[in-house]
Amino acid sequence: MIGRRAITRQTERGAFHPAAFLTILLGIIFVAGLTAAPASSAQSVPKKTNVPTEKRIGDLEKDVMRLQRQADLFNLDALPDNLTLCDRKVPIYRGDVRERFERELFQLLENKGLLTIVIKRYYKYLPMISEEIQRMGAPPDLVYLAVTESYLNPRAVSRANAAGMWQFIKETGKREGLLVNDHIDERFNVKKATRSALTHLKRLNGEFNDWLLAMSAYNAGPGRVREAIENQATRDFFDMYLPEETERYVFRILALKEIIANRERYGIRIDDKDLYRPVVLSEVTIEASREFHSYILAKAMDTPYRTFRINNLHLRRYNLPRGVYRINVPVEKKETFIKKMKGYDYIDVR
Repeated sequence: MIGRRAITRQTERGAFHPAAFLTILLGIIFVAGLTAAPASSAQSVPKKTNVPTEKRIGDLEKDVMRLQRQADLFNLDALPDNLTLCDRKVPIYRGDVRERFERELFQLLENKGLLTIVIKRYYKYLPMISEEIQRMGAPPDLVYLAVTESYLNPRAVSRANAAGMWQFIKETGKREGLLVNDHIDERFNVKKATRSALTHLKRLNGEFNDWLLAMSAYNAGPGRVREAIENQATRDFFDMYLPEETERYVFRILALKEIIANRERYGIRIDDKDLYRPVVLSEVTIEASREFHSYILAKAMDTPYRTFRINNLHLRRYNLPRGVYRINVPVEKKETFIKKMKGYDYIDVR
């Protein structure tokens, strides 16, 4: 059997042809599955099989589907020779770098259903994230860090209680200006958490003067990156020995960028009409002088309560105490929302 590494080596040389590979294997299976046990002589009577023909055909069809999926996975003319991340050229010509990249690429490609959802979410949230990235003068590729952190699920919570699309732990979130208490958890506020994550990454890049090291520090903490620099006599991410999770983290960002940017090449075909509608939100700040029920916010937006909550996951309770709140409103509902909220004498719209 041809293993993954053999297939990968053939792919690198540009000599691997999935169709030919599939044809050969299907021929082998067909002969092995349908040929009766060999006769000892021309006069011998073939032994009867107890397996019904229908079942044998069904098993062969399953083998065909399995091999088709395998062939599709490696249906690449050649792996990319030029890769960049945050304008940094990746030395993919190095054997160790290519191996680390391929590990993430091939593992991701084994779950094309998940990748389909991720790509559709990418186009759903890209306008909002790109707007913040452009406003803050950060590299556009930082969007792929959010893809890696949560697959762009704004409700994501990790086993370590990191939360939201950018997977902030409480301490880091608070340090970057996110409010976290019993009623509000702004780690789930997609707009504000994006700004905080970009602020955090820019601070890390300011310290290390390298976006790949900033990404590494986002994952492992700046202390681990400082320790590596002090003890390994290098500031090059590709030459540094870091925790395996962190090394894989940066290569996973790179692999997701490659797949999203070239999805059809990797067998993921999505019509533009099937992409999710982009999320376009405006922020409105309100100040309540007494406790109020969050339903009035949904009512003022003229949206179902679920739609309101999905856009405002940071509001964690039905009843909210007096205070200041940042509310995300669909851009087309903003004027209506402001007008209706002014009808409540205990709520001031800023």
